[in-house]
Parts: sequence; structure tokens; C-alpha cells
Amino acid sequence: MTLIMVLGDYLNIKAGLQNFFVPYGSTILPTNTSIQKKSMGKFGGGLWIVYADYEIIVSAKRLERDNIDLELGNVEREIQRIICQYKPGDIAGIDEMIYGGQERIYGINDNWAKANWATRIFLTIRLQQINDDPFT
Repeated sequence: MTLIMVLGDYLNIKAGLQNFFVPYGSTILPTNTSIQKKSMGKFGGGLWIVYADYEIIVSAKRLERDNIDLELGNVEREIQRIICQYKPGDIAGIDEMIYGGQERIYGINDNWAKANWATRIFLTIRLQQINDDPFT
């Protein structure tokens, strides 16, 4: 499954790896998927629930060191708002979005004077699949 979100007119969340050559970026990658059969059906029929875990990486590359800028925090809060206020049916097929928290990404030698900042946001999506036509 590929999920691409557009936040306003200024930020796209694209599927794939992080691009380290742009000043601002956000990417989404699937990390884990689990499938549970919830009802009994003959030969594959029935209700299936899919939980898909994703990581959204938001990065900000600043030219000046030790410049705490508001853009990264604003993007973090906007993604959190979208996930937490999600209503079933806003995106076809997705029943629920669950915000799993976030963390700043630090390297071994990072300090507060670094110029590149990044955050990892955790997201779980619940899908529901009803198979009315069992295999014969």
C-alpha cells in the first residue's frame, strides 16, 4: 500500500527514503503489517483486519547552525493533527489512523548546534477487508 498525503500547499509526504539534498522533506515507509481473520468463512471468505505500521520521517536542513526554527515543529504538529483528527472514510479503505508518538533522530556526534534536524513519527493504519466471495 502506498500512502501519499498533502499538507496544505507546502508539504508532501512521499513514499520512499529521505532526500538529504532538499531543505525540507517528509517521507513515509511501511515497517510492519499484521493480518487477523475476525470471522469464520469457508475457503478464505469472511472479515479480515489489517494493521499496517508506518514511520514518517520529517527533516529540516538549515543553512545556519544553532538556529532553532519553528518550521520543523509546525510540520510535526500538523501531521499529528491530521492523524488524530482522522475520520473513517476520509481516505478510501482506511478505517482508522492511530498516532503512535514521535521522536527526534540524533546521531552519535549530534549536539544542539547542528544544522540538520529530523523527527520520526509513528503511525498505525487499520484496514478492514470483507471477502464475500470465498475461493471455490
